[in-house]
Amino acid sequence: MMQYCYGVILLVFVIHQIVAPPVGKEEKKGKEDYMYNTEGLSTEQAQDQEYFRYLTQVVGELEKDPEFKKILNNASEDDIRSGKIAEHVDLVGHGIRQKLDEVKRMEVEYQRDLLKQKKDHMTGVERNYWNPIHHDDKDTFTKEDLVKLLSKHNDMMNEQDAKRRDEFKNYELEKGHERREKMKNMTEEERIIEETKYNETHHKPHEKIHEPGHKAQMEEVWEKEDGLDPDSFDPRTFFNLHDKNQDGFLDLFELETIFLADIDKAYNESDPNTDIKERNEELERMREHVMKSMDTDKDGLISYEEFMNETKDEDFEKDEDWKPLTDEDQYSEEEMKEYERMLEEEASKEHQGEEEHADAINDSHAA
Repeated sequence: MMQYCYGVILLVFVIHQIVAPPVGKEEKKGKEDYMYNTEGLSTEQAQDQEYFRYLTQVVGELEKDPEFKKILNNASEDDIRSGKIAEHVDLVGHGIRQKLDEVKRMEVEYQRDLLKQKKDHMTGVERNYWNPIHHDDKDTFTKEDLVKLLSKHNDMMNEQDAKRRDEFKNYELEKGHERREKMKNMTEEERIIEETKYNETHHKPHEKIHEPGHKAQMEEVWEKEDGLDPDSFDPRTFFNLHDKNQDGFLDLFELETIFLADIDKAYNESDPNTDIKERNEELERMREHVMKSMDTDKDGLISYEEFMNETKDEDFEKDEDWKPLTDEDQYSEEEMKEYERMLEEEASKEHQGEEEHADAINDSHAA
């Protein structure tokens, strides 16, 4: 796997996680059959598979250009998600450009054929803005084509973020339900002990966590992590220190290094009671919080200009307490009741199925 460039792996692997084939289908059909077959997929899955197939062809051609391959090899996820990497398309060799044009023209013809077949997943320009059949220029592959493909990739990643949050809430509901079930069979004294233990580990006191992306947080990193004079904090120097690859942007991984000191206050990895899933979700929450306030052009990166503009905002000086996930339950009582009702329904259906199966066996024996 290491022989492939990082950029290609990232594009294909991440998207493939979203557009996975139905269970068992990849065993029955070869790769080429899968790439062109949308049987059994939902409208959204079929549309995403068309996108995945076309993007794979485009990246495959770009990888053949030695210089672009080097760029892909050094690309971060945010370079890809933001479309920043598309700036280099104009530099690829003439032969590769011609091949990309050919891929685009073939894709347009393929999609026209699908439309003639009245494939529902290909109707609607808004859903398929990445598809060349909806472009004004259907003959020439440009950097705008790659930007649109990567914009689709970014949209899919945003959907993944929403899915991640939902999965985390279900994880917390499951933990809460299991704890309640366990306490039902306890004596009053045992319940008090269990509740005390839970509060000591889950709601334990911690140092103040600064609001991510605000001055107080950066000053603490400046002093404790960067080892600099606390009275000499300078935003410009801070940005340059944490722009590890010196590309003029703070990406996801560079931002996370700024959060780690605060994360450890509530989720120290050396503590056996630390829930790693909660720690990882906290990092994601901080990342989303900073991106929402600083990433004004929504390209998935914090530019030097965006960073400096944020430091000039009045809100930058405010130091609101950041409440970590451990400070409160991640669900309401109503959500827990709905979750338990759902579990009861599933258990009832399973029990009913077992009874019907048993009756069928008894009937067959009686016959």
